Amino acid sequence: MGKTIVQSKLQMTADEAKTAIVIDEQELVNMLSSERGATFITFVAETEPKMRKTGNPFNGRVVKVAKVNGMVNFHYDKAVERRLEKEGKDVADFQRGTSWHEPVIRADGTLTPFCQHKTKGDWYLRFMLCGNAIESEYRYIDGTIIDTAEITPWLTKSKPYTNQGTDEPVKILTYKIGGIVRIVMNNTNYIVKR
Repeated sequence: MGKTIVQSKLQMTADEAKTAIVIDEQELVNMLSSERGATFITFVAETEPKMRKTGNPFNGRVVKVAKVNGMVNFHYDKAVERRLEKEGKDVADFQRGTSWHEPVIRADGTLTPFCQHKTKGDWYLRFMLCGNAIESEYRYIDGTIIDTAEITPWLTKSKPYTNQGTDEPVKILTYKIGGIVRIVMNNTNYIVKR
Protein backbone atom coordinates (compact mmCIF):
# COMPACT_ATOMS: atom_id res chain seq x y z
CA MET A 1 0.00 0.00 0.00
CA GLY A 2 1.62 3.25 -1.15
CA LYS A 3 1.13 6.58 0.51
CA THR A 4 -0.99 9.10 -1.35
CA ILE A 5 0.22 12.69 -1.01
CA VAL A 6 -2.68 14.97 -0.14
CA GLN A 7 -2.60 18.70 0.68
CA SER A 8 -3.57 19.49 4.29
CA LYS A 9 -6.61 21.71 4.74
CA LEU A 10 -5.97 22.14 8.46
CA GLN A 11 -2.57 23.83 8.40
CA MET A 12 -2.19 27.06 10.33
CA THR A 13 -1.63 30.07 8.05
CA ALA A 14 1.59 32.05 8.34
CA ASP A 15 -0.33 35.01 9.80
CA GLU A 16 -2.00 32.78 12.40
CA ALA A 17 1.36 31.29 13.37
CA LYS A 18 2.98 34.75 13.76
CA THR A 19 0.32 35.97 16.18
CA ALA A 20 -0.28 32.71 18.08
CA ILE A 21 0.60 32.46 21.76
CA VAL A 22 2.39 29.27 22.78
CA ILE A 23 1.02 27.65 25.94
CA ASP A 24 1.49 24.31 27.67
CA GLU A 25 -1.22 21.84 28.62
CA GLN A 26 -1.62 23.18 32.18
CA GLU A 27 -2.00 26.74 30.85
CA LEU A 28 -4.67 25.43 28.46
CA VAL A 29 -6.58 23.85 31.36
CA ASN A 30 -6.26 27.04 33.44
CA MET A 31 -7.40 29.20 30.53
CA LEU A 32 -10.44 27.01 29.81
CA SER A 33 -11.25 26.78 33.53
CA SER A 34 -11.43 30.56 33.79
CA GLU A 35 -14.17 30.79 31.15
CA ARG A 36 -17.61 31.40 32.62
CA GLY A 37 -20.83 30.91 30.71
CA ALA A 38 -21.33 29.53 27.22
CA THR A 39 -18.22 30.30 25.16
CA PHE A 40 -17.56 29.65 21.48
CA ILE A 41 -14.19 28.14 20.62
CA THR A 42 -12.44 26.52 17.68
CA PHE A 43 -9.71 23.96 18.17
CA VAL A 44 -7.62 21.36 16.38
CA ALA A 45 -7.14 18.01 18.08
CA GLU A 46 -5.20 14.87 17.22
CA THR A 47 -6.88 11.64 18.31
CA GLU A 48 -6.69 7.93 17.68
CA PRO A 49 -9.44 7.23 15.14
CA LYS A 50 -12.19 4.77 16.00
CA MET A 51 -11.82 1.92 13.54
CA ARG A 52 -11.98 -1.82 13.13
CA LYS A 53 -8.75 -3.51 14.14
CA THR A 54 -8.78 -7.02 12.60
CA GLY A 55 -6.82 -7.04 9.35
CA ASN A 56 -6.64 -3.24 9.33
CA PRO A 57 -3.40 -1.99 7.71
CA PHE A 58 -3.90 1.44 9.35
CA ASN A 59 -4.34 0.17 12.92
CA GLY A 60 -1.87 1.87 15.27
CA ARG A 61 -0.28 3.82 12.42
CA VAL A 62 -2.58 6.84 12.02
CA VAL A 63 -4.09 9.81 13.84
CA LYS A 64 -7.23 11.76 13.08
CA VAL A 65 -6.73 15.52 12.97
CA ALA A 66 -9.99 17.40 13.45
CA LYS A 67 -10.83 21.10 13.49
CA VAL A 68 -14.11 21.76 15.29
CA ASN A 69 -16.20 24.82 16.07
CA GLY A 70 -18.67 25.03 18.87
CA MET A 71 -19.35 25.82 22.48
CA VAL A 72 -18.14 24.92 25.95
CA ASN A 73 -19.94 25.54 29.28
CA PHE A 74 -23.36 24.53 27.96
CA HIS A 75 -26.24 22.68 29.59
CA TYR A 76 -26.88 19.57 27.50
CA ASP A 77 -30.43 18.91 28.72
CA LYS A 78 -31.45 22.54 28.14
CA ALA A 79 -29.89 22.51 24.65
CA VAL A 80 -31.88 19.40 23.69
CA GLU A 81 -35.08 20.86 25.14
CA ARG A 82 -34.56 24.13 23.18
CA ARG A 83 -33.98 22.13 19.99
CA LEU A 84 -37.17 20.12 20.55
CA GLU A 85 -39.16 23.33 21.12
CA LYS A 86 -37.66 24.89 17.99
CA GLU A 87 -38.69 21.79 16.01
CA GLY A 88 -42.22 22.01 17.45
CA LYS A 89 -41.87 18.82 19.48
CA ASP A 90 -42.73 17.95 23.05
CA VAL A 91 -39.80 17.98 25.50
CA ALA A 92 -41.14 14.64 26.75
CA ASP A 93 -39.67 13.17 23.51
CA PHE A 94 -36.23 13.51 25.15
CA GLN A 95 -35.40 10.13 26.72
CA ARG A 96 -32.58 10.98 29.12
CA GLY A 97 -30.03 8.23 29.39
CA THR A 98 -26.71 7.63 31.05
CA SER A 99 -23.24 8.45 29.85
CA TRP A 100 -19.72 7.27 30.55
CA HIS A 101 -18.86 10.82 31.67
CA GLU A 102 -20.31 13.56 33.84
CA PRO A 103 -19.80 17.33 33.70
CA VAL A 104 -17.27 18.88 36.07
CA ILE A 105 -19.09 21.48 38.19
CA ARG A 106 -17.43 24.31 40.13
CA ALA A 107 -18.05 24.70 43.88
CA ASP A 108 -20.47 27.55 43.09
CA GLY A 109 -22.57 25.19 40.93
CA THR A 110 -21.52 26.56 37.53
CA LEU A 111 -20.29 24.43 34.65
CA THR A 112 -16.69 24.09 33.56
CA PRO A 113 -15.70 23.13 29.99
CA PHE A 114 -14.71 19.69 31.27
CA CYS A 115 -16.23 16.31 31.94
CA GLN A 116 -14.82 13.41 33.91
CA HIS A 117 -14.90 9.69 33.17
CA LYS A 118 -17.23 8.19 35.79
CA THR A 119 -15.00 5.22 36.65
CA LYS A 120 -11.47 6.13 35.48
CA GLY A 121 -11.52 9.77 36.59
CA ASP A 122 -9.85 11.07 33.39
CA TRP A 123 -10.79 14.61 32.35
CA TYR A 124 -11.89 15.63 28.85
CA LEU A 125 -12.94 18.80 27.11
CA ARG A 126 -16.75 18.64 26.80
CA PHE A 127 -17.88 20.35 23.66
CA MET A 128 -21.13 21.01 21.79
CA LEU A 129 -20.64 21.01 18.04
CA CYS A 130 -22.37 23.93 16.33
CA GLY A 131 -24.00 22.78 13.08
CA ASN A 132 -21.75 20.47 11.09
CA ALA A 133 -18.72 22.62 11.79
CA ILE A 134 -16.07 19.91 11.70
CA GLU A 135 -13.22 19.31 9.27
CA SER A 136 -10.96 16.32 9.59
CA GLU A 137 -8.18 14.43 7.92
CA TYR A 138 -6.21 11.30 8.69
CA ARG A 139 -2.42 11.19 8.89
CA TYR A 140 0.22 8.56 9.33
CA ILE A 141 2.26 8.99 12.49
CA ASP A 142 5.01 10.61 10.38
CA GLY A 143 2.56 13.36 9.32
CA THR A 144 1.81 12.15 5.79
CA ILE A 145 -1.86 12.75 5.00
CA ILE A 146 -3.94 9.75 3.95
CA ASP A 147 -6.54 9.96 1.21
CA THR A 148 -9.81 9.65 3.17
CA ALA A 149 -11.19 7.16 0.61
CA GLU A 150 -8.40 4.72 1.57
CA ILE A 151 -9.18 4.68 5.29
CA THR A 152 -12.98 5.12 5.27
CA PRO A 153 -13.81 1.38 4.91
CA TRP A 154 -11.97 0.74 8.21
CA LEU A 155 -13.62 3.50 10.26
CA THR A 156 -16.47 2.74 12.66
CA LYS A 157 -19.61 4.83 12.46
CA SER A 158 -20.74 7.04 15.33
CA LYS A 159 -23.88 6.05 17.19
CA PRO A 160 -26.91 8.20 16.37
CA TYR A 161 -28.51 10.46 18.98
CA THR A 162 -31.81 8.58 18.94
CA ASN A 163 -32.71 9.36 22.57
CA GLN A 164 -33.08 13.11 21.95
CA GLY A 165 -36.22 12.90 19.82
CA THR A 166 -34.87 15.68 17.58
CA ASP A 167 -34.67 15.84 13.80
CA GLU A 168 -31.32 17.63 14.03
CA PRO A 169 -29.43 16.27 17.07
CA VAL A 170 -27.46 18.28 19.62
CA LYS A 171 -23.99 16.82 19.07
CA ILE A 172 -21.72 16.48 22.08
CA LEU A 173 -18.05 15.64 21.63
CA THR A 174 -15.37 14.88 24.18
CA TYR A 175 -11.65 15.32 23.56
CA LYS A 176 -8.71 14.37 25.75
CA ILE A 177 -6.97 17.54 26.86
CA GLY A 178 -3.63 16.10 25.70
CA GLY A 179 -4.95 15.79 22.13
CA ILE A 180 -5.62 19.52 21.65
CA VAL A 181 -2.83 21.09 19.60
CA ARG A 182 -4.35 24.50 18.70
CA ILE A 183 -7.22 26.56 20.01
CA VAL A 184 -8.86 29.88 19.16
CA MET A 185 -10.71 31.46 22.05
CA ASN A 186 -11.77 35.08 22.57
CA ASN A 187 -10.24 35.97 19.17
CA THR A 188 -6.78 34.74 20.19
CA ASN A 189 -4.82 31.87 18.59
CA TYR A 190 -2.98 29.51 20.90
CA ILE A 191 -0.58 26.68 20.09
CA VAL A 192 -0.34 23.98 22.75
CA LYS A 193 3.23 22.76 23.08
CA ARG A 194 3.97 19.15 23.97
